[in-house]
Amino acid sequence: MKKMTRRNFLLNTLTSAATLPLASLLPRTGQAAGDYRALVCVLLEGGADSFNMIVPTQTTPYNKYAQLRGNMALPKNELLPLAGTDYGLHPRMNEMHDFFAQGRMAIVANLGTLIQPVTHEEAAAGTNLPLHLFSHNSQRDLWMTANARNIERTGWAGRLKAAMDRDNAFFNVSVNGRNLMQRGPDGDAMVINGDIAPFDDFYRVRNGDTDPGLPYRKMIHLGMSDRNALVSDFARTRQDELNLLENAGGMLDGIETSTSFPPGVHESGKPLGEQLRLVARLIQAAQIPDNVPGNPRRQIFFVNHHGWDTHNTPLDSNNHQVDYLDKSLGAFLAEMQALGLDDQVTTFTISDFGRSLTPNGSGTDHGWGGHAWVMGGAVHGGILGTMPRMEINSPDALDDRLIPKLAVEQYLATLANWLGAEDSHLDAAFPNLGSFSSSNLGFMG
Repeated sequence: MKKMTRRNFLLNTLTSAATLPLASLLPRTGQAAGDYRALVCVLLEGGADSFNMIVPTQTTPYNKYAQLRGNMALPKNELLPLAGTDYGLHPRMNEMHDFFAQGRMAIVANLGTLIQPVTHEEAAAGTNLPLHLFSHNSQRDLWMTANARNIERTGWAGRLKAAMDRDNAFFNVSVNGRNLMQRGPDGDAMVINGDIAPFDDFYRVRNGDTDPGLPYRKMIHLGMSDRNALVSDFARTRQDELNLLENAGGMLDGIETSTSFPPGVHESGKPLGEQLRLVARLIQAAQIPDNVPGNPRRQIFFVNHHGWDTHNTPLDSNNHQVDYLDKSLGAFLAEMQALGLDDQVTTFTISDFGRSLTPNGSGTDHGWGGHAWVMGGAVHGGILGTMPRMEINSPDALDDRLIPKLAVEQYLATLANWLGAEDSHLDAAFPNLGSFSSSNLGFMG
C-alpha cells in the first residue's frame, strides 16, 4: 500500500467535529503512556444471525436446533467446541475460537433493545416493547442511542464524550462515515475516511494558486459572515474542522502495521480489514506524545461491516461473511498484541437485531434478541448471561424471535465503565439505565 504521508492524510481525511475551543487543540500534560484505553465498536450491519455462530453441542439441545434450522443447520461434527461449555462456534470462526480458549473473548448471550425487563406474557401482549421492532433503521438507531424508552437525537458515545472528556476532539473517531452512536451535543465524531475526494481534485480552480484548496478556504471565510444563519454556522464549523485537520496532519506518517490484514470479500463499502487496519494505525499514533492533537487517552472507534441482512444468505459452513469477520478480528487483535496494547483496547460487536430461529427457505428473517462478542486482554472470557432455549414460543421466544434478557444499555455501560466512565457519566450517556437491575454485567476487568 502507498505510504501515508502528511499531505495524503490531509487530503484523504474529513472531520465532522463541531465547534471546538482552541484549548482542545493543545497537547495535554502529565499523562503516562500506560493509561491509554480504547473501545472499538464493530457494527455487523443488517442483523447478524448469531444463532449459527454459536450452537449447542449437547445431543438434545443440538437436535432441537437442527430441527428448527433445517438445511441451514451446521453439522455437529464441524463445530469448534468451547471448552467448559455446552456450545461450539461456527467452523469458520477459528481465530475467535482461539480468543475464547485464551480467555480473551466473552460471548454476551441474548441481548437486545429493551425499555425494561419484559416477560414472555408481556411481549405476547405487546406490552413494554421497543418501537418498530424488526425494523433495520429503527432498531439500529436504538442500539446507537442506547435508550429504547425515548427518541434521542444523540448517541451514547457522543453523550459520553460530552460528560467525560468534552475537550478531546479525538475521543470519538469513525473510519466509516458519520453515525448516530458518536453524535453528541457538541457535534459528530472525527471522521477519517480514505474515500473522500482529494482537496486538490475536488476544489481545483485553475487560477495559478499554489494552494489548490485556497479558493475553497476563501468561500468558507466569506460564508462565516453570511446573513443566512445556516450558511454562517456551516462555514464556522467547517473552518474549525480545517484548522483541526491542519493540526492533525502528519500523525500517521511512518506508522504501519506489522500484521497483514485480509482483503475485502463481496461486501459494499470499505472492507472490514481495511477499516481495522486504519484503526490500528490511529491507535498506534495516539501512543506518540504530542502526535495527535490533545494526546487522547480515551477513545471510541466506529467500524461498519456491511452485509449481514441474511434473508437469502444463510450462515452455513461455507459462508465467507463469518470467515472474513473472523480473520479480520484475528488480525486486529494480533496487531494489538504486537503493540503491547491488548489489555488497553477492547473490541466489541453490535448489530441491528438477531435473526429468526426458523429459516425462510433460503436464509433467516429479522429477529430481536441475539448474541454479541467482546474481545481483548481486559475481557473476562466465557459465556455471560443465559443462553436461550432454541424452541418456538418457549419462555425465551416470541414465536420464533428471541426475547432479549439483557439490555443494550447494560452491555454498553459495562464497556463505558471499563473505559473510565463514572456513575455521573453513565447517567448522562445512558438515561434509561436505571430501568435495569445492574449497570455492569461483569465481563470486563
